[in-house]
Parts: sequence; C-alpha cells; structure tokens
Amino acid sequence: MTMGKSDQDAASNASNDNDAQTAVADATEAPPSSENADSETKTDAVAAGEEAKDEASNAGAGASDSNAGKEEKEATENAEHDHDNEAEPTYPPSKDVTLEDVWNPRNLTWDELEMHLYEWEEEAASVNEYLDMRVIEKMRNGGHDDWDEDSEDEEEEEEKPKGWMSRFKEKAAHYDDGRRTKVEFKKGPTHYLNLTDDAAHVVEFYAPWCPHCQHYKWDYVEVAAEVTRRSISPVQFHAVSCDVYFHICRTYEISGYPLILGWKQGESKAVRGIEMNAEDDIEPDMVGEMLGLDMAHEEVELFDWDIEDEEAKEKIMKKLTEQGHKAAAKMLSWHEHEPHTHNDRYHNAALSLAFAVKSQLFQTLTADGKLEPKRKRALVDFLNLLEWATPQSWKLRTSLIKELQWKMDANAVKDRGAVESLIDGDMNRHRSVGTEDLWGFVDASERGWTGKVFGQPQEQLAKDDKHWTKTCTHSQPAKGFTCGLWNLFHILTIGSSKPEHEMYGFHRGYFVSPHHVAETVRNFVAYFFSCDVCRTNFLGMYDNCGHDHCNRLTSEITMGPTDGSDPVRMELALWLWEVHNSVNARLMKEAALRQNREVTHEETVASKFPTKKMCPDCWLDANMTKWDNATVFRFIDDWYWPNDEPADEQFKSVIAGKAELEEEMPIGVDGGFRRETVKSSMFPSSRLGMGFASLFCLIAFSLLVVATAQQKRRERRKKFVDSRFVKKKQGCF
Repeated sequence: MTMGKSDQDAASNASNDNDAQTAVADATEAPPSSENADSETKTDAVAAGEEAKDEASNAGAGASDSNAGKEEKEATENAEHDHDNEAEPTYPPSKDVTLEDVWNPRNLTWDELEMHLYEWEEEAASVNEYLDMRVIEKMRNGGHDDWDEDSEDEEEEEEKPKGWMSRFKEKAAHYDDGRRTKVEFKKGPTHYLNLTDDAAHVVEFYAPWCPHCQHYKWDYVEVAAEVTRRSISPVQFHAVSCDVYFHICRTYEISGYPLILGWKQGESKAVRGIEMNAEDDIEPDMVGEMLGLDMAHEEVELFDWDIEDEEAKEKIMKKLTEQGHKAAAKMLSWHEHEPHTHNDRYHNAALSLAFAVKSQLFQTLTADGKLEPKRKRALVDFLNLLEWATPQSWKLRTSLIKELQWKMDANAVKDRGAVESLIDGDMNRHRSVGTEDLWGFVDASERGWTGKVFGQPQEQLAKDDKHWTKTCTHSQPAKGFTCGLWNLFHILTIGSSKPEHEMYGFHRGYFVSPHHVAETVRNFVAYFFSCDVCRTNFLGMYDNCGHDHCNRLTSEITMGPTDGSDPVRMELALWLWEVHNSVNARLMKEAALRQNREVTHEETVASKFPTKKMCPDCWLDANMTKWDNATVFRFIDDWYWPNDEPADEQFKSVIAGKAELEEEMPIGVDGGFRRETVKSSMFPSSRLGMGFASLFCLIAFSLLVVATAQQKRRERRKKFVDSRFVKKKQGCF
C-alpha cells in the first residue's frame, strides 16, 4: 500500500516525537560513568534531553516548510556533491588494491601509508614525503621515543638558581622578531628536521585526517612542480605528517594544519622558518621572492594601463623609467664587480660542477635501479673534456675530476651519498693543508687582501668552501649556480682553443674539435641543468643551430697560428660569448615585461659583457652592436685563463712531440704555420704517434701468437680426452 503525502508528514512528525522522547529517556535515565558522579552531570544530561526534545518539536513544526523547499534543497545538495566529487582527495589509499598497485617507493605498510598523504602516488613526486626510518622502525616495533623520557626526567629535576648572566643568555637564545623563533632542541635527533644546507626548503606540516590538507594536497604539488621547473637555485619541497612526527611539529610550534614553513639556502633548521601561508595560499613567484630563489621567467605580454588621468599616467611612466635606470645600473655593477679574480671564477665553477653532478646524476634511474646510460655517457664525456681543456694548475683536475673518472669507469658510484662523499673528501683534503685559498682555486699567486691581519680562520674558510663568492651571488646566495656554470663553460671553450691542450686531448684519445666540445657542453646541460625552463631554452637554441654554430664550428682539428689570430680557433669561444650575451638580453627583456614596460636601450647595452668601461676596444660602435673578434677573444682569454700554468710531465711530453712536428712543417710566405687539417678519428702523424702505432702493432702481434698457441694446445688436449673416452666406451660393450 502506498502512503500519501499527508500520511508521510504525520509519520515524520510521530517519528520526531518518538526520537525526542527516546533522547530524553536516554539522557535522564542513563547511569553515571562512575559512582562518584556528581549531581551536575545528571543536570547536564536532563538539559541535553530537553534540548533534543525542543529541536525535534521544531523540526515537526517546520515539516511543511521543509517539504515546500525540498526541491531547492535537493538541488543545493546535488551541487555540493558535484563540487566535492571534483575536488575529492585521494586519501586514504583504497584497500581494494594491493601494495604492488601503488607507488610506495620505500615499502611502507598499509597502516603507515594511511598516515601519509604524498608517499603512495607517483603524481605527487615533486613533493618529498619526509620519512625518518628511525621513527618508522620504532612504530613497527611498537616502541616509543626514548628521548622524550630522558627530556621529561631532566625537566623533573630541581633547577638550580641561575645568575643574571645565565638568565640573560637564556632569554637571548629564544628571540622572536614576530615570525621567526629560535628553536631549542632539548631532545633527540628525531625531534627536528634533518635537511641539507645546500638547498632552500619548503615544508608543509599537515595531518592526514585533516580534510583541508587532503584537498590542498594537489595545490601544493602543483606549486612544487612549477617552482622546481623554473628555479635555477636548488630548492626542495617536503611534507611532514604530524601524526607520525608529532615531536617535530611540537618543536616548530605547529598549531594548525596545513602550515608551510620555508628556509633559505644554508639557513639553520634551529630557527623556525618563514611562515609562508600565514595570509594566503602560496604561489610560485611568492615562494621565489620569500626564499631568494633565482627563478627563470617566461615571456609575458604587456597589458594596457587604461588610465585616463594624464597626471596619474605621467607618474606611472616616470616610475617605469626609473625602474629601467635601476635595472641597467644593477647589471653594470654586476659586470664590473670588484675584486674579480681568476680564483673566484674557478672556485665558483668548481662548486657549480659539484652541485650539478650530485643533484642530477641519480635524478632518473633505469627499471633495475641503475644509472641511465645517456646520462652516464654525458657525464663521462664532460669529465674527459675537463681533463684536457682546463688549466694544468687547476688542482680540481687532478683530484675530484680524476677520481670521478675512475669511479665512473669502474661503476663504483652507486648513489648520491657516494658523490657527496667524494666532494666532501676533496674539500677536506684541500682544507687539511692549512691554505687560505678557497676550494677550486687555480692561481696561488693571485690571493687578494682579505681584510684580516692574521689571515682567515680555517673554520670560516671551510664554510666558505661550500658557498659561491659575491662575484657570482651579488649577496643573493641562491644565484651562484648558473654564474659558476657559465664560468665553467667559458673556461672550457678557451682551454679547447689552445693548441697545446688540443694536442694533449688528441693524444689522450678524445674528440677535441670545436663541434665535439660544443656537443659535450650541450649534452651536459641536457642532463645536469636542473632548471627546466633554462634547459629547454638552451637546447632549443642549440638544436636549431642557434648563432649559426652548425656552420661556424668545425669537426676538424686545425693546426694554425697560436697567437690568437686564427679565426677558426676563436670561433667556439666567441660563439658561447654571443650565446651568453643573448641570454642576458632576453632575461633583461623578460624582467621589464613583468613590470609591464618595454625594455630600454640603456638596459640592452648594460646587459652586454664586457662593458665599454671594461674593454673600450672590444666594441666598434656606441650602441655596442658590432665588435672586433680578435680583441674580444683576447679579453675573454685574459678573463678566464690564469696567467701562470705549470704543466705536469705527461703534458710536457705531448707538447714536446708537437714542437718537433711544427719544426718539420714548412713556413708560409706570411711567416705563419701552414694550416693542416686532420680528422678527429685519424691517428696523429707525429713521431710520438708513430711510436705508439709501432708499439700497438707489436702488442697485437704478440697477442695473436699467444692466442694461436693456446688454441692448438686446447685442440691437442681435446683429441687426447676424446680418444680415451672412445676406448672406455668400447670396453663396456
């Protein structure tokens, strides 16, 4: 039988009355939780029952009103349901699938996965779920943090009276400037963040059961992916589950979720980081600004100010003009920074090389957990280039670079920790001799005035070894990496143009032509430059024959004049110099567009290196659009190559062989050497090369004789064994 609408309303009202009566009965007749329950508990229970009865009667009285708006309510609920479906968080992981079906790179259990938001989906890999396996193992064993007990015991001890100096120091140790508080670590190592100092860090503190944290997850992942894609400076994004690491969250005074803290590169984690979402959700540009990151920017379009007031418009244009003047002056000050020494450039180059290798070598692995072959090949080729195209006086060439070559050839580099150990070991050996030169220096005679009468303390120098100098950072620590990398590339193009280094590399068996050097640099950028935007721009330029390198850079070895007048030898260094200046001009233009203005001529001129002040003869016109190749090359050579370059015995022997070869070459009318081009794959036609060829033939012939003798011996033994086997077999029958 079908119930009518009025019957349904009556039934609904009766049901509400019954519910109210039941609620009153439960509230008034419920026994107290203990025998010592007081009368206030009973009174509260009766009051709660009466409130439930009133609510039920109100619901019955308004039944007709609710029915009248039933359709509108259902529509609203459906809309909210659709909205929830669109932003539905993927938490917790479904138990319908097995552990093998989720990402789970660190083999957590289901219960452990349910306490984390970012660990079980590969799409969230741009955020590193903070995992301390010491805490995880204690959880698995049903244990607890013993450090907490120790700290509580210490707190229970009676404190001794403190003097005024102790009280002053204790007060100063807990400073607060409004948003950053000194964190006092009284407990164990698992009670604070264990993060590296060589990168900036953004950390989200969350609770996995928090609905807003679940919905905010993909917004945080999107910001992390965008910042990582555009950031030239090293930056890492993390997420900390306060259900697991509640001691860490208590240490950093986390009182609500989600809370995002940021630490600049090199900042101590003993200081509570910058609170980044105090007012609003974080954005990529805001992250870069707050942490001082060197962010790559993509070109934007100008928009119309749409201002009718002429006076206001004039003020805006005046402000934009001042911004252009400031940008130009800033770039000029960067180019003309003093002091600027060879040791600075080589130290910055060494740091950028070390950071690129340790941060990117294990960025992607094969299915069986090994190094990606193309990435490994790119690094091996680049290390070989560093061996023959860098100054003999650069200690890094015979220490870290050589050690990396050996380890890579032997497949002995298994993870990032192994790379970091090599780098730290080389820095420690450099510092152990008590030198005042920074790690990666090239010229000991070039040490400048440090401002210290008795020199720099070794502890401070050990810290400086791990930081780029102000000639690269300009007091912005996150901006050193790209500057050092450009220094390294310029050093290589100058070194590869020098005949003695070219011959040394050739005798070592490497490809030494300008084209092969450019290809090696290109492949290194492809696999070891972490900034996606910068990498894409450089590869797009190179792969499309940017600055006509396809025609300018030869694949042959040229033995021409060595005084810097040979245009073929200069071409590679000049090509990279043009590329660098074009990048500076593009960045200057993009910065102007972000301020909604056109780049000025003053800014375009200021972006070019060297400036008129640094090299007046390099430029042939006032607008700096034309230059003299030979003068520019000599300036770059002096800027990036040390004045004194002592050579080892192997290098000297190769150069001696080259000198004998040059003595046999006829001299042209102009007094210069006759140009001879040799394909990179051909064996050198010098006396030393002929000696190597003869030795190779002798060794090959000896190996052939030995192999033939061994083959004959094996054949005789086989015949002997076979004959014995046949005789025994015949005897069985």
